[in-house]
Amino acid sequence: MRIFAPLRTIRDARPDHRVTLSCACNARPVAALCHRQSLRKSPAMNMKLLRVSSFVLFSLLAIVGNTTAATLTLADVGGGALSPPVTQGNYLYVGTGATLTTWNMSDPTHPLIASRTSGAPAPGPVRALALVGGYLYAAWNSPSDTGGITIFSLTDPAHPRVVAEIDDYIASDYKRPVGLAASGNYVYLGDADNGLVVLDATHPLAPVYVGLVGGVYEFEAMGVYGGQLLTTGTSFSGGRIVHVVDISDPAAPVEAGYTSLDGDTILRAALTDGYAIGVGLDLMIYDLNDPANITQVFDTSIDVAYHAIRLGNVLYLVGASGIQVWDFTTPSAPVLLRTVAMDAFAPAQVAATPFGALILTDIDHGLLLGGADPLNPVLTASFVLPFGVMVHAGAFDSTHAYFAQTGYGLGVFDSNTLAAQARYDADLPANFAARDMEDISVDSGRAYLAAWGYGVLIADLTDPLHPTELGRFDFPFASAIEAHGNRVYVASTTNGGIFKILDVSNPADPQELGELVTSQTYDLTVRGNYAYLVDGATFGDGGLRVVDVSDPTTPTLLGQYTDCTEASGVDVSADGNTTYIACSDGSLRIVDTTGKSNPQLLGSVMLPGNAQLPDYNSAHAVIVVGKVAYVGDEYGVAEVDVSNKQAPAFSARHLTGFSVRKLALAPDGRVFAFAAEAGTYVFKPVAVAPGVIARPIPALSLWASIALSLLFALTIWRRNSTLLRNGI
Repeated sequence: MRIFAPLRTIRDARPDHRVTLSCACNARPVAALCHRQSLRKSPAMNMKLLRVSSFVLFSLLAIVGNTTAATLTLADVGGGALSPPVTQGNYLYVGTGATLTTWNMSDPTHPLIASRTSGAPAPGPVRALALVGGYLYAAWNSPSDTGGITIFSLTDPAHPRVVAEIDDYIASDYKRPVGLAASGNYVYLGDADNGLVVLDATHPLAPVYVGLVGGVYEFEAMGVYGGQLLTTGTSFSGGRIVHVVDISDPAAPVEAGYTSLDGDTILRAALTDGYAIGVGLDLMIYDLNDPANITQVFDTSIDVAYHAIRLGNVLYLVGASGIQVWDFTTPSAPVLLRTVAMDAFAPAQVAATPFGALILTDIDHGLLLGGADPLNPVLTASFVLPFGVMVHAGAFDSTHAYFAQTGYGLGVFDSNTLAAQARYDADLPANFAARDMEDISVDSGRAYLAAWGYGVLIADLTDPLHPTELGRFDFPFASAIEAHGNRVYVASTTNGGIFKILDVSNPADPQELGELVTSQTYDLTVRGNYAYLVDGATFGDGGLRVVDVSDPTTPTLLGQYTDCTEASGVDVSADGNTTYIACSDGSLRIVDTTGKSNPQLLGSVMLPGNAQLPDYNSAHAVIVVGKVAYVGDEYGVAEVDVSNKQAPAFSARHLTGFSVRKLALAPDGRVFAFAAEAGTYVFKPVAVAPGVIARPIPALSLWASIALSLLFALTIWRRNSTLLRNGI
């Protein structure tokens, strides 16, 4: 556990181990005895110091050949998966990826972002929030089965401030907190690895483990209603499980009952006071008032719905057709009154709030429903979610950043502030497969999107604030794209790879010039007359393919490097002679491609894992700037010194709490890392004083440190030898 508090508070709370004494040595008569007693203990203590100094020495020796410091520092974080929202006063709090975003809702018709915790992201995506006294708890987890609670002070409710990190709430090597609820002084943490954890939060900055409720592992939603804690989620078999936990004794909760909803027709269960509401292809109502005998009291087919919001005796179902309004006065016999047409595609989180019924979508929209009559809801506000919930890739021009946004198409952002300025919504079927934007390339005033479920989309960026579609090319499973003038190079992965070259001189009618069968092309780069493709091995050879594209009608395979059987990312030097490959085995490979028909390995480096999985990693993307390669891997962005291509050296890692599948380099040197559910991380080059080289550690300082370690170790050894000779 780490608590962030004023220095004086920390010193007052803990004993100062630097001044711990074995006896009182203030009085002169016992001074000699105390001195002798301290000396008797000193050999063991000094041997410990000797071991420490030796460790320092060998550590320093180990880094002699790897003296590169980090060249990037975090500049911003935003977007990512959405948590269930909570409200307090005039403020709305939502976990957005690894950050917390706060909206000022004092005027519900004009929600305003009050703050984002971009300077202090959580170690993983925020999954759930709960108000505990004057604090906000945020549960986070990462794919490596680590997790914890970030605690924010709400002293200034517009600007939550991190005051503690709790990662030891339970004695377990694996933690996956996904849900939170609070009642009085108790916090109930839903941990998908361990179960329902009960914490005593009498002291909110130091919650104490009380116990564990076994058998409860579904925590997609949690809520406290009187003496009941309700949880719900999807079981391993696909059913939608609802648990009722009796918390009449909050320190000793017990499961009072549970039920399973049909996973074939129900997508999720909404939890309300006394009832669970299953929605999907059907509407199912379950009475929870007698948890030992949970009964289904209603079932009917409906237009597909993804979420439910209950406002007293009114029920809203959010689905593809809009907002279904139901009279819920009699829960066993609800009545559909009307459907309000509204674009609520891809709802991610919903809530009944003091400001109205709230809908947060995966396509970057926040919607607020209100009106004088809840039976006739109207849209009172629509607001933009920062950065983008599901960004897969990015590209730039001199004034704007462009993000490939899964769920709709293209997001346009101010290059400096990254404020959303415009968007292009592709006219595609309303499903994520069709609207999965895998990659983007910007060239000559156009954006080219690789839409996995369709193909290539071309958008006009002449006026970046009003992007419009110019044309499209049907090519299912498109996954990688790069544009150069009137040529577009695009490749696919699913069901076998195909590399295509398109003529886009008339963007309204792109024409295929030629194609080449590959295996599974995940990334590509074009330099002059050559394309460099990296592939997986499911449908053929994996690794690097060098393709001659000088005749676009007949792209020709010239050479391959296949020792990296599953390659995911590629970057190539400007002259085309050095190729950098991100490999799924966790390595970065540097390949000499001077001879296009015979690529040869120059050097490679394995990227380390993390504390939980030290031997596991997978590299997904790479970009090279000068003598540093930035590699997107399972844990974040790794920096690799490639000044010596035969011996590249790992030098630093920037954690993102989720795997980084794509990287992009902005014109000003910023590196954008697209970390899926954790959001988009922006790193800027480390600022250095004029004339100062940031990367190498000065050799004199290094050898001086080694010399000091040797001197310290020798001094301790001589002192111990003297003491032992004197029999002390």
